[in-house]
Amino acid sequence: MPGIRLWTFLRQAGDDLPPLGLNTVVENLLQYLSPYTEYIVILFVFWLFARRGAQKQGDFNRQAQDVLDELYRRGEITQGAYEKFRQDISLRPKR
Repeated sequence: MPGIRLWTFLRQAGDDLPPLGLNTVVENLLQYLSPYTEYIVILFVFWLFARRGAQKQGDFNRQAQDVLDELYRRGEITQGAYEKFRQDISLRPKR
């Protein structure tokens, strides 16, 4: 069981620390968290991935502006169309 190995490692590392009272606080905290340590780590990793994905999706206006600039540079749209689309992008409601 990985939780027991982690607990053993932390106890051995804690034996090297000078007695400051913090050792007992950490020991008591790990006593209650040790059965759930794996779950907490997995949930934390999922949370990080979910948060990272939300930041990438939220930048639609910048991506749309980059595509619009590239189309105008290649000459695929006229200046009038470019200005109209640029205004549409800037008026798009933010979510």
